[in-house]
Amino acid sequence: MMRLLQLKRLLAGCFASLALLGVSTNAAQASHRACVVAAYEFYWGGQIAGFLVNGRFSFHKNGAADNGIIREDDLLSFRVSFFDPHGNHLRTYKNNHDKSLYPTFNFAFDTLTKEILQDGTWNVDDDNRRFRNGFLMGEGDPDLRGTPGSQIGLAFWSRPGDDKVPHLHVDDWDLENGAPGEGEFGFPIGFSSHEDVAFLTKTTQDRIDTGKVGTAYFDAENGVNELASDFGSFGNRIKVVPAKKNYNDFRAYRSCRRAG
Repeated sequence: MMRLLQLKRLLAGCFASLALLGVSTNAAQASHRACVVAAYEFYWGGQIAGFLVNGRFSFHKNGAADNGIIREDDLLSFRVSFFDPHGNHLRTYKNNHDKSLYPTFNFAFDTLTKEILQDGTWNVDDDNRRFRNGFLMGEGDPDLRGTPGSQIGLAFWSRPGDDKVPHLHVDDWDLENGAPGEGEFGFPIGFSSHEDVAFLTKTTQDRIDTGKVGTAYFDAENGVNELASDFGSFGNRIKVVPAKKNYNDFRAYRSCRRAG
């Protein structure tokens, strides 16, 4: 009888240990699923001058809102680099998503369609109508673009107002006298007052017909054609592709696991 009682206690202890192990294992698996880091790279080229922008961002897959949109507060990392039309590096903004350093940074990534939302106005967030979302990378405030000497730096941003067709800009904000082409890097104007643009629904010929394309890139009377796209081309959208994992992604994953 004593041996039978001891056996029952031993079996009870074993079942209890297995139950605890199962709970622990399930919790670990849940934590592992919650801490999956996603990383993407993006690329863009200007329609008129051919400025280049590329970068990389990452986030926890469980960080998206119910509608599948990742915003700046959900990002683990964000880096963007600017290059001139010849591919020469101009500037890189690391941790561009840090709003304490870059308060006008705005971003929305659709995890369902795998695209950076770019058709909308630069400072608009809309959880219901995706086409209204815009972005700003780099630094500066597009609303101050007409104020001479108010800001410096490079910016890549979407349209200035909801009454405009979808288009993207590259700007060099160092306007000492408020005149186009007087930015920090001294590049000529590509279109209107911008170093470069991309009109997503307008061809390059449409832009030429406005008379706002810079003569350094196109001047029919003097035989100048340094355009970055064919006359019938539409402006480039930002392209997004999955990125290879790096050390920062691994560090973010470990941090998430510890927090869980």
